[in-house]
Amino acid sequence: MVEQPVVYALAAGAAAIHASLLAAVSYFAASRAGYRVAAVERLKSRIAGHWRELSLVLATLATGGSLYMSQVLGWTPCKLCWYIRIAIYPLVVLFATALFLDRQDVREYVIPLLLVGIPISAYHYAIQRIDQFTSAGCSVLAVSCSTEYTFHFGYINISMLSLTAQLAILVLAWRFGRN
Repeated sequence: MVEQPVVYALAAGAAAIHASLLAAVSYFAASRAGYRVAAVERLKSRIAGHWRELSLVLATLATGGSLYMSQVLGWTPCKLCWYIRIAIYPLVVLFATALFLDRQDVREYVIPLLLVGIPISAYHYAIQRIDQFTSAGCSVLAVSCSTEYTFHFGYINISMLSLTAQLAILVLAWRFGRN
């Protein structure tokens, strides 16, 4: 039985996104070699028409997931988690506003936030998973940035969840957000 089904579902979703990103990179390499698949081209055109909606879903899941973990499960966020939240939380408002007002220029606003949040998430993941990186809390009362509340599939923790959401949104905005 899964101890935290919501967190497990988020981790499974992240693993699915990782598989999708690997498939996209593989297809990109194959297309450079001259191979094309009609079904993938149709999928790309569908994503191009709905990239803002997909990004809103990802940003909402990331925001809701972090709030669920801190407010429902009682997992205290560390200092780096707060910085990552600062980069992720506004994405929900930006994408919702862009959809409501039918604005296509949201890419210019979200990419800078993502380019700040992604390195922080990657560094946070390194602190938690690589022994050469260490971290302590800012005080005796603070949560250490190396604290791991959950770990799934041999590599997914909270930092990887945030990194995955941000990378997926960045890929969508970068590839499909052009006017």
